[in-house]
Amino acid sequence: FDDVAAEEDDDRETISLVVVGHVDAGKSTLNGHLLWALGCVDQKVMHRNERDSKTMGKASFAFAWLMDGNADERERGVTIDVGVNTFATEHRRIQLLDAPGHKDFVPNMISGAA
Repeated sequence: FDDVAAEEDDDRETISLVVVGHVDAGKSTLNGHLLWALGCVDQKVMHRNERDSKTMGKASFAFAWLMDGNADERERGVTIDVGVNTFATEHRRIQLLDAPGHKDFVPNMISGAA
């Protein structure tokens, strides 16, 4: 899989996949596991997330942090803004969007998904 941004000469179809659900349902963790399983994450990044999440007392958040990158999200343990990650297969470009589930951030989810 290629971790690529859209390029003008790229004729692959783009598929946007938005993962939505209730707060604490594991959306970010699911997306992080998917990116890891597809080989889209550098081992050093994963190691740093494991170390830092354990240090903060949130060891189970290591995969979620692949999508939840800002300090507020990591400290609070919830997705605040839509996280975006793009990767490509031979025939398609996949835009993976991780939407917030907490009711206070649903407007961010709606605008990000649109």
